[in-house]
Amino acid sequence: MNSIFNSILTFISENPIFAKYFTTSVRWIFVILAAYILIQSITSLLLSRVTPEVWGYLYVEDGDSLPITHWENIIGRANSVDLQVPMGTVSKSHALLIRRPDGRWMFKDLNSKNGTQINGVQLIPAKKYLIHPGDHIRLGGAKCTLATISVEEERNNEMMRDMDRKPISPWPLLIAVTVFQALTVLQLIVGMGTEITPGALLAIPLLTLTMWIYVMVFRALGSKGFELEMIAFFMTTIGLAVTASSAPEETMKQFIAFLIGLALFIFMCVFLRDLPRTQKIRPILAGLSILLMLFNLAFGTLKYGATNWVSIGGLSVQPSELVKLAFICIGAGTLEELFQKKNLYLFAAFSLFCLGGLAVMGDFGTALIFFASYLVISFLRSGDFSRMVLTLGGAGILGMMVLRFKPYIASRFDAWGHVWEAAFINDLGFQQTRTMSYAAGGGLLGLGAGNGSLKTVGAANTDLVFGYVTEEWGLIIAILLVLCLITLSLFSVNSIIAGRSTFYSIAACGAATMMIVQTMLNIFGAVDLFPLTGVTFPFISTGGTSLMCSWAMLAYLKASDMRKDASLAIRKKGGSDA
Repeated sequence: MNSIFNSILTFISENPIFAKYFTTSVRWIFVILAAYILIQSITSLLLSRVTPEVWGYLYVEDGDSLPITHWENIIGRANSVDLQVPMGTVSKSHALLIRRPDGRWMFKDLNSKNGTQINGVQLIPAKKYLIHPGDHIRLGGAKCTLATISVEEERNNEMMRDMDRKPISPWPLLIAVTVFQALTVLQLIVGMGTEITPGALLAIPLLTLTMWIYVMVFRALGSKGFELEMIAFFMTTIGLAVTASSAPEETMKQFIAFLIGLALFIFMCVFLRDLPRTQKIRPILAGLSILLMLFNLAFGTLKYGATNWVSIGGLSVQPSELVKLAFICIGAGTLEELFQKKNLYLFAAFSLFCLGGLAVMGDFGTALIFFASYLVISFLRSGDFSRMVLTLGGAGILGMMVLRFKPYIASRFDAWGHVWEAAFINDLGFQQTRTMSYAAGGGLLGLGAGNGSLKTVGAANTDLVFGYVTEEWGLIIAILLVLCLITLSLFSVNSIIAGRSTFYSIAACGAATMMIVQTMLNIFGAVDLFPLTGVTFPFISTGGTSLMCSWAMLAYLKASDMRKDASLAIRKKGGSDA
């Protein structure tokens, strides 16, 4: 590695004109490669049409034959239910019909007005019952029968899944990302010369090797969809380049954080396969999260106006980043749990504890991320828009109190929208004005990795990283990175159509909300469209805890991917998705 590095440096010193022409040409190549990688991944994710399978039928006497296309179904007369029986004697949300992992069906009356009978036996409201195909169900005055699908329909389901748009082959994307990574290493040498070390550069080839091993191993195990991971690998490449350019000595630590994050991602995907097991671990996650927050409150050190960092053996970690993973898992719920109000109250109490702890730490950027995720998860759980409005109103009052009693936060709001004024330009507006100035200098194609000047400004590779990427990589690539995260969010919404359980759908939407809000706060804060809050850009910002959390959070999105053979988070049975 040292020999190759020195040979390249010698060649550049002897041919200075090469560096100029290489950077000029490779900037176009970077944009073309990035556009190809991301457009291929994005279109494959968003244009895939996942056909919901029919798991059975609910026959309604003198009515329709209702196909059951979800594992978890609400039966009632309301337009919003899964299985609609439009009769006056049926309650709006009358009962739950849930398919268990073993293929059997569970039924629960939701305290309906006229009650439910199965085979003539009156059901006790809120109690679960096992029912079987052929059982006669009386919903108030509606007579229904549960039926299985025929062998022919099973074949039709399989044919429909085969007709769906399949995940694209990972090999062209792998080659494109590998070329991008190789050119990134060369550009860093050309741009930084002796300022960068072979050890810092080694992190990117190691990332390439890890990426190929990951795809080949899981491809051999039957997985075919790697678009989510390819987006994350590409973004991690940019993140390592940012770290190598701004803090070469931290690059290998960042790579190790990526390895830990990838291991967490794989572990969580496998763990999430078993929904009952995932449900059982949530109380443990809540307890560990509370302990982490208390540990942070007791031993946290002040950094950038917030005590959200804890130093352990020379390493700085952010416990609140790890709590994000637990927050999503605790907030998500199966359809059965959504009708148990105590679960919503417990989640609200846990959320209040997290928000209170973050407020005490002074980490109001992360608090906003948690709060936005709480709103989305709560709305998906309850469907109560009025409750969300009341919550927003209460949050506004608390926000006014924060501005009153936290002078540091209030000063950020004072500078908001006025950073170019003489009173702020070299004080509270210093970071934003330099970010916008240097980013504008990068133009559409950037100055080339390693050639930027924003690295001299504090927090350039964390809170201001959008400007850093724009200066060195160009506005086009910076926008493509934002589109990557928007794609992940849209994919999480699309996955609801054929989701196995509301748990996976809510978890995916919660994770996507955290990523999107975090990205918005990072970008808008850096360019003075919002007060600077000090949060990172997922996958891109320097910081091991942030990178680990970004990769681990991707597991929630992967678990919601219902395309055939696309997700390692879905257990295989008999050669097909179970």
